[in-house]
Formats: sequence, C-alpha cells, structure tokens
Amino acid sequence: MSSVQTLNLYPIDYPFETLIMRVKKKKLILDPDFQRVYKWDKDGEVRASRFIESCLMRIPLPACYFSEDENKNHLVIDGVQRITTIQRFFDDEFALDGLTVFTELNGKRFSEIGQFKDDLENYTIRCIVLRNDNPRNLVQDIFARLNEGSVVLSHQEIRHALYAGQLNNLLNELATDPRIYDFGKGKLGTKEKHSQEPQEQVLRFFAFKYWSDKYDDNLKKFLDDYMQANRKLTDEKVEEYKTMFLSALEKCHDVFGEEVFKDMTKSRPKQSLVHYDLLMKDFSNRDRNFLRENKEDIVEKFNEYCNTPAIKRTMSGGTLLKSKILAREKVWSRLMDSI
Repeated sequence: MSSVQTLNLYPIDYPFETLIMRVKKKKLILDPDFQRVYKWDKDGEVRASRFIESCLMRIPLPACYFSEDENKNHLVIDGVQRITTIQRFFDDEFALDGLTVFTELNGKRFSEIGQFKDDLENYTIRCIVLRNDNPRNLVQDIFARLNEGSVVLSHQEIRHALYAGQLNNLLNELATDPRIYDFGKGKLGTKEKHSQEPQEQVLRFFAFKYWSDKYDDNLKKFLDDYMQANRKLTDEKVEEYKTMFLSALEKCHDVFGEEVFKDMTKSRPKQSLVHYDLLMKDFSNRDRNFLRENKEDIVEKFNEYCNTPAIKRTMSGGTLLKSKILAREKVWSRLMDSI
C-alpha cells in the first residue's frame, strides 16, 4: 500500500501594503524570470486594472501559495501575476483603464486615487505557506496542480522556482548566449522564449555530462533531481561549469559553423537537441587543437553518422531512451576514433 504524503503548511492573511513591503525587503521573492514575463499587460492594462477594481469591490481573491526556503523567505509559486500587478500599481507604473464600476478612476494612477489608496493598502489576501520541510517532489507536484487551467508552466519554469541557487543563476546567465537563446529558430525565427527552454538546454548539458549514469529514461525526473542536488554550487564549481559549457559550445561552432547540431543529409536540416546532447558532451572531452585540425574530417564523419541505419532507427520514437542515447554515443565515438 502506498504511503500518503501530506503537506506541512500554514495560512496567513497579508494586507497588500505588507505584501509589497516584503517584496521590497526580498523576504517575498517575485522572480521576474519565472513565469514570467509579466503577462497581464498584453491587452494594455485592462486586465490588471480590472483586477484592481475587483479588489476595490471587495471580491474575495483566490489564495496565493508560497514556498518557504531555508532562510524563511517565501517564494511565490502561485499568485505572481496578482502580486506583481499590485506592486506595479502601488509603484505608479500604470493608470487604470477599462473600469466598469469605479469609472471615475479610469486614467488615474495609485498616487491619484485619494481615499481608495487606504482601501487597497489594507485589503488582505489569504496566503498559504508551504514549510521548508516538505519533500521537494511534493511541492513540485502542488506547483503543477496549482497552475493547471491557467498559464501552463514548463518543467524548467517550475525547477527555476523551486531550486533557486548558484546553478539556477548560472543557467540564466548561459541561456542568454545567442547560440543557445536562438537555438532552433532558423534565420527568420522571431519567437521569443518565455518558457525557459534555453535554461533547460544548458541544464541538459550538465546533467548528461556529469550524471549520465543516473539517467533512467525519464528526462523530467533526471533534470529535476540533478538541479535539486546541485543547486548550491560553490563559486569555484560555477566557474568550472561555465568554462566547460562555453568551451564545448565554442568547439562545436568552430567545427560545424552555421551547420552546427544539424543533420545536413536531410532536405530541410534544422538544429536538434539530440545532436546537441551528443556533440556537446563529446566535444567537452576533446582537445580543441585536434578538433580544429580535423574539422573537415569530423564534418564528414558526422554526415556518415547521420546516414547510418542504426542511428536513423534511434531518431524516431523515444529518442531519449537510454539505450538509444548509448547507441548513438557508441557509433559516434567509433567514428571519431577512426580519425
């Protein structure tokens, strides 16, 4: 019979004024990288304004959920858009628009709404705090459940929220590299990445390089576990990881140029994470001079690799099965060793 996991939590009612004060003191963490490009200003400020109007009408608000860290600070895991809207309005960042009840407030900022300022500052919202001693996998499950039916969060956005630390900061830094941020876009690509895809791509490199023996066909759990276990990297490790990643990326681009991570034997080649995983891990262990001196041979070997029937079989249906990853690595290693 499976054991039932229950949450250790407590409720607290915070006035808006106190919430914003805690945000400014960094006791309540509203991470702008996490959800998280702010999403309530896509229609101008109408949605944000109507939220403020609902507060003035005393309409009960859904509870916010916070996760407690080891320093007793609270990370917002549900309610970021609402609290960010409150903070933005209190900071006079937008004027109210589209109000249908308090129409006289349309066009006004927080500093201009007179007696309503006190009403908003004293308005309370129920907050549920998940204590730090909760199992992280349980908190992660709660996080996913809370966001069902709303803005769908990616696995990496949830990791980013739950596993703050040096590794998380490093992923954010390396993800801004255009060679990663623009991965898979193509020359005409304009799509902005708000789901932390670039951060997950960087994380894949570290996890497969250092933890490949722990991989068991479940990529999500593999990356979850790696990020949780390594979130508190030392400064020395951060520099080591950063250098290792950038060096591997540079080597790949040195050899393949604009064709990097692409199967050029296809009629419409595009960058593939499967090729990224393989080449980044392999090149991270190879001498830069060897790669440069044998650039043409390596490109030729990669085309041969992509044309190998055994490799083609691994590129469809469950490409991330460990058996298929190992098969690809074995064939590629044999080809590289023949140079």
